[in-house]
Amino acid sequence: MKKIIALFMCAAMLLCFAACGNSEQILVAEKESAGESVACENEDFADYTYTAVDTQAKALMEVNAGTADAAIVDYVMSIGSIGAGTDYEGLVIDGEGYSEEEYGIAFRKGSDLTAKVNEIIRELKTSGELVNIAKNYKLDGILLGDEESDAFAQAETDSDYEYVMNKGTLVIGITYFAPMNYENEAGELVGFETEFAKAVCAKLGVEAVFQEISWSAKETELAAKNIDCIWNGMTITEEREENMSISIPYMQNKQVKVVKSK
Repeated sequence: MKKIIALFMCAAMLLCFAACGNSEQILVAEKESAGESVACENEDFADYTYTAVDTQAKALMEVNAGTADAAIVDYVMSIGSIGAGTDYEGLVIDGEGYSEEEYGIAFRKGSDLTAKVNEIIRELKTSGELVNIAKNYKLDGILLGDEESDAFAQAETDSDYEYVMNKGTLVIGITYFAPMNYENEAGELVGFETEFAKAVCAKLGVEAVFQEISWSAKETELAAKNIDCIWNGMTITEEREENMSISIPYMQNKQVKVVKSK
């Protein structure tokens, strides 16, 4: 009898734990992104179970569907993607954000294209054209002012500038995410980075060619000359500055936590 009672009590306790004891929350972010670094390293998320997803768009989908409790995404992506008038009206930013960062364009190490593009970026800022492009995507509030930079070096080998001018194209490595590079309802590639890159290429006198890449292989693609630059909301870091030539920063970003509104 005592054994039967003990087994009954054990079973009752297990049922109680199953119903009430699982308070674990799921956190998602794009694999190998700045959001993943925040998710894995920031103590605010120590009690979450982290799961990597393929894209930031997928991260928002998971939260909207209720299969994740929170997502870490770029602030620039959250603008126009969540809240009133969007597909994710029920999602909101929770908190002030994490890991403030700046965006830059990456070229091959020692590329003389970096200085050329820096000059054009300054022209676009001075003329107001870059602000007008940013306004189309509600990003004008986070554009950076003019910056002096010594983050690039003179060409160490053959001229990248001559290489691009001779072939007449600038092959731009991108991934698809709004509002930077994405397809509209007509299937056309649009976005802040898309328009920005086209404006720079117009002043260079070359055609902008956009090529989708695996983000994890971006530096390999660049070094192999499969692409001529990485222009896709890329965060400037010390490690990247050691391995590539990076333009002056042009936009401020941060990582934000997105949850369902209460």
